[in-house]
Amino acid sequence: MILDSTTVDGDVALSSDVCVIGSGAGGAVVARELAEAGRSVVVVEDGPYVRSGEFVQREDVMYTRIYREGGTTANAEYTVLVSQGRLVGGSTVPSFCLSIRPPRAILAYWARNFALPGVGFEAIYPHLRKVEKQIGVRRITTEQLNANSTKLLLGAEQLGYRGYLPFHNRTGCVERAGAVIIPDCEARQIVTHAGHAAGVDGLFNRSRTGTRYALKVRAKVVVLAAGAINSPRLWQASSLPDPAQAVGRNLRLQPNVVVSALYPEVITAWRGIPQGYVVDEFLRLDERSAGQGYLLLPTFAFPVAAASVLPGYGEQHRQLMELYPRLGAIGIFLHDHSRGRLEFSENAPPTVAYRLGGLDQEQLLDAMVQASELSFAAGAAKVFLPYNHVVTIRRRGAYQAIHERGIRANDPLFISYQPQGTMRMGGNPRQSVVDDHGEAHMVRNLFVADASIFPTSVAVPPQLSVMTFATRTAQHIIANARGYFGT
Repeated sequence: MILDSTTVDGDVALSSDVCVIGSGAGGAVVARELAEAGRSVVVVEDGPYVRSGEFVQREDVMYTRIYREGGTTANAEYTVLVSQGRLVGGSTVPSFCLSIRPPRAILAYWARNFALPGVGFEAIYPHLRKVEKQIGVRRITTEQLNANSTKLLLGAEQLGYRGYLPFHNRTGCVERAGAVIIPDCEARQIVTHAGHAAGVDGLFNRSRTGTRYALKVRAKVVVLAAGAINSPRLWQASSLPDPAQAVGRNLRLQPNVVVSALYPEVITAWRGIPQGYVVDEFLRLDERSAGQGYLLLPTFAFPVAAASVLPGYGEQHRQLMELYPRLGAIGIFLHDHSRGRLEFSENAPPTVAYRLGGLDQEQLLDAMVQASELSFAAGAAKVFLPYNHVVTIRRRGAYQAIHERGIRANDPLFISYQPQGTMRMGGNPRQSVVDDHGEAHMVRNLFVADASIFPTSVAVPPQLSVMTFATRTAQHIIANARGYFGT
């Protein structure tokens, strides 16, 4: 059941076994698992419920409806834009649907270095396979590749770079399991009693009369799944204990930048599956150090979003946009070691503080060179670097501009679709917020089920990893139902 907030004409009080805050990759999975196990579940979602028929191919209409702050939440220095979904389904709705497994080496590193023996690949594999079956994961075929993905595949083959056709979940991933979903409602406080989570208080963002009526949900278990930016905010707003001073720290952003290429022929890169091939030649993972490097993926966007990432101003920018049908693009997906933080202030969204460290800067510069190499190997006539002003590479090997320009403040501007790490899990309560099942060390019956629990960057697009750990959390609650629910 999905509540229509426009029918609300007064304060609402509910009771349930479980209250989940957030309906994205983590919250939706936990809600489904627990509802199917016979538990009453209420999901509180800050954003609207957008029905399938309401999605239109108009960026000016959709961005403000499905993204928080229109998809342009910036850090204090305006060097990073953080894009977060804000609707029923969360960031899974505007995602590119990649379903890449968490790397074995990353999981082994977490287990070894954060006292998390239960998170190795073999331990989470049953939950991973369950998720893959539930959401209809299947491998992309070469016949499904659009022209932009085909260019990356061709470039990788020409250069002998390692890559693969990834799995995705574009169809058959929507099911109903019996939870009550309350959209258009901002969770304002996690209620506790005697050291246990006891419910959630919130305010409706809209109602029949326009008044922000109160929502009170009393529950035996609370699951916080509002994402790596908003889960810490709600924790702080609820004055929950944080003896490790870890809430809002350890922020990883997996920064993205885009290298564009001009091809002699029309590419129409906006058509078809956006990310059909992955080059992982330069992602070097090591369970003793968490590894380093980056992925290279085809990427593209409709005109407004494309215009926002293409370099240049005025006439130069207009000329680039006129080449739009012939442009291809490679997204750089950085496995960052830089650690940022969130800064909190009352009645305001958190401020992101994040700067790219020296090692990550070196990796990003190398990635710009390799993305250029791949583009030229695939037949590109020119390559446009992701700086604010137009910097053009006109022939293969002429990359001195990359090394001379380097990385400067706000140039290039990074985009993050996958913030992580701000409520990290660990076996030591003095260094982490939650345990290996996502339960808070300091508040019983309170769980976190989103990417904020990852101790480091997970090194790949995190959607499948989040869903896997959320399934593990839900199964832990089900297996220990007597302790959490009394029955």
